[in-house]
Amino acid sequence: MTDGHNDIHECVTPPMDGKVDYSQWSSEKLLERVTSLEEDLRRQNARFELLAQTRRTPSPLPQSKRSRSIRQIDPSKYSTRLIALKFAYLGQKYNGLEYHANNNTRYPTIEEEIWKALDKAKLIFPTPNPALKEGEPNWEGCEYSKSGRTDKGVSAFGQVIGIRVRSNKPLEKEDTEAGAIEGKEGSEQDGSVLNSDDETSRLNQAAFDPIKDEIPYPQILNRLLLPEIRVLAWCPSPPPDFSARFCCGERCYKYFFTQPAFTPTVGQEGLLPVSREDNSRQREGWLDIEAMRAAAKKFEGSHDFRNFCKVDPSKQIDNFRRVINRSEIVEVNSRDQGTLGYLDHTQFQERYPPPPLSSAQDGPNTNSHANESTTPTSQQTPKIYAFKVRGSGFLWHQVRHMVAILFLVGQGLEKPPLITDLLNTAKHPEKPTYDVADPSPLVLEECNFPGAGLQWIHLGDYTGHEAGVRKAGAKGNGKHGLSGTVDELWRVWHKHKIDETLAASLLDIAAGDRDGAGVGDGGSDGIGEQPPGNSARNTGSQKVYQGGDAPRLVGKYIPILQRPRMETVDAINAKYLKRKGLDPPDRNRLRAEVLE
Repeated sequence: MTDGHNDIHECVTPPMDGKVDYSQWSSEKLLERVTSLEEDLRRQNARFELLAQTRRTPSPLPQSKRSRSIRQIDPSKYSTRLIALKFAYLGQKYNGLEYHANNNTRYPTIEEEIWKALDKAKLIFPTPNPALKEGEPNWEGCEYSKSGRTDKGVSAFGQVIGIRVRSNKPLEKEDTEAGAIEGKEGSEQDGSVLNSDDETSRLNQAAFDPIKDEIPYPQILNRLLLPEIRVLAWCPSPPPDFSARFCCGERCYKYFFTQPAFTPTVGQEGLLPVSREDNSRQREGWLDIEAMRAAAKKFEGSHDFRNFCKVDPSKQIDNFRRVINRSEIVEVNSRDQGTLGYLDHTQFQERYPPPPLSSAQDGPNTNSHANESTTPTSQQTPKIYAFKVRGSGFLWHQVRHMVAILFLVGQGLEKPPLITDLLNTAKHPEKPTYDVADPSPLVLEECNFPGAGLQWIHLGDYTGHEAGVRKAGAKGNGKHGLSGTVDELWRVWHKHKIDETLAASLLDIAAGDRDGAGVGDGGSDGIGEQPPGNSARNTGSQKVYQGGDAPRLVGKYIPILQRPRMETVDAINAKYLKRKGLDPPDRNRLRAEVLE
């Protein structure tokens, strides 16, 4: 047994093959071996834990990779100037233009995005306002003004703001009394240096070009803004008292819609009961454009539009008279429907010089696949139309109210004289209840400033401070080239155009129009009879188009003048004052705040 015990003790060290035969070990040696292995495991775990803690401890970042501190600018070292900016935006993803403090919304406003870009570029020096949170738009001390207030979902192609911004112009060197004393006390040589500095400052100011040597405001802002918001131009010298709101003499809005407005109702049930002048019957989904044109003309002139707006009692407005210079329904030309007109210019064509037009190109289009033709024709459907209206000013939701009534006229649900009745506030002082048109197709197209003498510098006219370094060409001017406005907007357009093409192709397939074979299931004219109950008209519910992607079912249609009426404007304003505990004299104060 002694020999066996000695043999086991000698086998504690594992053999070369790494295997140990524990079957011959005694209980004492096994216990000793287990204790030894546990101790080794404990020490090993301790080392691993120490190593893990070391790896979890963040190492200091190299100096070059540390987050940059926000660069502070001393406003006293820079000159400023009042300018005007013209910009455009697609507003479907924004909560309107105007930002309201303490009003949290799901989507940001255009003003927030503009302010963040101006602030990040250190182009404005607002007066600190303790009442505002950090990062909130602050226009105090910036002489900020805007020409139009677009609502949620509304776009603009010619919005204008006035604002005081940082300038590259050298500051004027003031001859202070202290400086004059220093000049007298110093040597003649010191005095000559001071005079030389003054002369250099004057020369720098005289040599400064207010356009070519200035900060390229549109380019800088466009680098910081999202692609759907673009600064298009700037005005270097508006009048000293310029206000984008009060100097704006005319605003032009466009409301786009398709013809047909929604997919037409097929079959006999889709034909409206009222016959047109030519004894034809209008199909549901199509709009009577000529009736809409006749109705739109009735808006022109000076009228009280209280029945075509939403009343805001907080402003205590009692004057609803506005002047409409022009009101019309226009067919949108082909390039505005999705084709890009600028590609027809020589510098953008496929080959240079462009090949001469062949006789086939000059003649009528004979392509059997009309929907694949590169030459738009007047027969293309759906067509795009727009309600275009020009006026000195507009009330809250006024254009959308006007469009809503025009759509009812176009659908044959109302007659054009309805507009004359609603403009007669002596006869109809209380507004009938009706829904406004959808905001998405509405665009503030332009703002005009007659008499202000605004000279706009558009993208591509100059390259800003780089004008003296290289020519104003296609690259580097903020218009064309990499990350230019045209390049960025191309991406936006291309995405929507491909989406439109795919949706149109799928719609044709779903409707059964394959290679011009017709919709089927309806004989030669494609009308046919539909199963009972297939049409909304069979259910007694009227489809009403309001500018959105689909019509609304409203049940039995009730004519506008037979609907319930809202309270008069005076009653609405008086209720607001009473609810807020305000006295009648406060009404004038509220009106004055609106005019500021």
